[in-house]
Amino acid sequence: MKTKRSWLWVLSLGLATLVSVSAMAQRGDGGHHRGHGGGHDGKHRYGHSEKRNLSDRIYRITNADSTQKVKMKPAVDRAAKRLDALRANYQKQEKRVMDSLALQVKPYLKEEQLKKLSDWNDKRGK
Repeated sequence: MKTKRSWLWVLSLGLATLVSVSAMAQRGDGGHHRGHGGGHDGKHRYGHSEKRNLSDRIYRITNADSTQKVKMKPAVDRAAKRLDALRANYQKQEKRVMDSLALQVKPYLKEEQLKKLSDWNDKRGK
């Protein structure tokens, strides 16, 4: 019985860790909420405005003047595209992990619990 509880505890800890890391990665701010950009409205934070957000952030941090901004723009745009590709790849991998987890825990959950897990996964947009 103790082994079963230990296993369930490890599984719960792993799930909690995955959820935390996933939330930080989706926010893209290392876990520091600053009260801006996407979030609980169900809309994806990244996408069309991500390039602008990255460039705004880089220009603000460096206090770049207008000439520097023009010169930096191609490099910043390339970086934004690479970050978008990394994010998309991460999200695909995350979905595979979560789908696998759902299959592994399915035998231990009641129908209503499975529904809650499925709804939560759907809400996350994965």
